[in-house]
Amino acid sequence: MPDLITHTAAAYFVMRPGKFARFRVAFYVGTILPDILSRPFYILKPELYRYTIAVHTPIFIILFCFLFAEFFDREIRKDVCNFLLLGAALHFFLDLFQRHLLTGYLWFFPFSWKSFEIGLYWPETPLYFIPLWVGLIFVIESVRYFRQRRGFEKHTGSRG
Repeated sequence: MPDLITHTAAAYFVMRPGKFARFRVAFYVGTILPDILSRPFYILKPELYRYTIAVHTPIFIILFCFLFAEFFDREIRKDVCNFLLLGAALHFFLDLFQRHLLTGYLWFFPFSWKSFEIGLYWPETPLYFIPLWVGLIFVIESVRYFRQRRGFEKHTGSRG
């Protein structure tokens, strides 16, 4: 799994402010959802891996997103579900490029117990890029902040 910071950084670069900013958090949550739901169990008890592997599959996440969206107001329920699913799709897209020694992800569970992966990098490889992702986001947000502040000062006439 690319780590949670890498998944969140990818979500940040994909989901730019604009028309759908209202559902940005749902997209971010969807991006880390498969790991948040599956990893804690077998990090605390590694012998549970065999039982939790189905949680990190598209079918489980789709069902979970439908269930989770039911807790929102009827007006936004469909959008929340869609953005959770889009975030989860980004998560699975990033995970598709990993390689594993023994087992990978069961993409077509429960219809198939075979794993498929492209195998471009090891699961720990994205950890090396965390400073880059955090730095890029910091620079982008700093530039955005100072542009907004400069625009505010031009319109109000205030300086300082």
